Amino acid sequence: MANLPILIAGGGIAGVAAALGLATNGHRVRILEKAPVIETVGAGLQIGPNAVKALQKLGAWEALEPRCVSPEAIEIRDGVTGSTLQHIPLGGTFENRFGAPYRVAHRAGLLEALLATASRTNDITITTGAQVAGYRNHPESVEAVMGDGSAISGSHLVAADGIRSTIRAQMLPGVEPRYAGQAIYRALLPASAAATTLKRPVVTLWLAPGFHAVHYPVSGGENVNLLVAIDSPWTSKTWSEPVSGADIAAASAKACPDLAAIMSLPHLWLKWAAADVAPPDNWHDGRVVMLGDAAHAAVPYLAQGAAMALEDAVALAQYWEDFPRYTASRLARTRRVQAQSRRMAGIYHAGGAKRLARNAIIGLSPPGLFLGRLAWIYAYRPD
Repeated sequence: MANLPILIAGGGIAGVAAALGLATNGHRVRILEKAPVIETVGAGLQIGPNAVKALQKLGAWEALEPRCVSPEAIEIRDGVTGSTLQHIPLGGTFENRFGAPYRVAHRAGLLEALLATASRTNDITITTGAQVAGYRNHPESVEAVMGDGSAISGSHLVAADGIRSTIRAQMLPGVEPRYAGQAIYRALLPASAAATTLKRPVVTLWLAPGFHAVHYPVSGGENVNLLVAIDSPWTSKTWSEPVSGADIAAASAKACPDLAAIMSLPHLWLKWAAADVAPPDNWHDGRVVMLGDAAHAAVPYLAQGAAMALEDAVALAQYWEDFPRYTASRLARTRRVQAQSRRMAGIYHAGGAKRLARNAIIGLSPPGLFLGRLAWIYAYRPD
């Protein structure tokens, strides 16, 4: 059934990136998105050199680059004293070392750039209001079973339906999202209403006992993305919910004046459960294969969630129909990102003697040595 398209469940970053990779290789692709309209919403994203290289391979970098902010540096600060522990320039030396720049963007900007690139090919179609509830494998085709009981036939089915993937639930029963122990608060502030500290073209990471915060400008400098992750039990029945600023008042009380003032700015936050998925050994079943958060969701403390999905898309196109080889090419790297992301929460949120030791190690490391510890992420070429 060579005339059938490849089906992709999910019209987010992972799904559209996968479609671009496959279409570039001459395949016809149909994206099935459960929402009635693909929503270009969300929070800020850090686009490291590895993600830039993947976007270049997918043909979408030119569409995204004008929507990005070019940060001058990454700055790590102690959230109790306010002191700067590390200042890492992100200019020419950084780009030469890793073969691509470091940028920050809004998630909407990335998805819009991917969709704009996809719109330039007739080989990609998008069907909205199409919720994939499961699948049926056949010798020469696969059926995506829809939420209303109908079925759509394709040559293959790619699961890009996120951390709560219905396709993974069928493929790997019992592999469920697991709470990592932190509540994540996200807010987007107009730059016009933000403090001068927030407007600087710098990715700033604050480390404090029991929590950390990150902020940087996005949307061409029009907005500021703010994230606070706090050690906390999760008691809500939902994975995300809007909350008021009072929810993070206890954490801000332990912060230095500069950080406390930043945390007090948003009146409304979106609260998320920090969660990942225990890494499975197998990402495929017959003509069905997973990528992105469906296969290897990680907590966001290395800022690599979108990057891993983009890398997956390149690898899937490269090893198309050789699903064991595709999986093997991605397993070790995505597992390391998952494990290190979980580990970073303990480092970022350390208190007492561990906090002082952490600060000394970060502060005494030359920027080049500090970046060397991240080279395994940034120097990666997704081809």
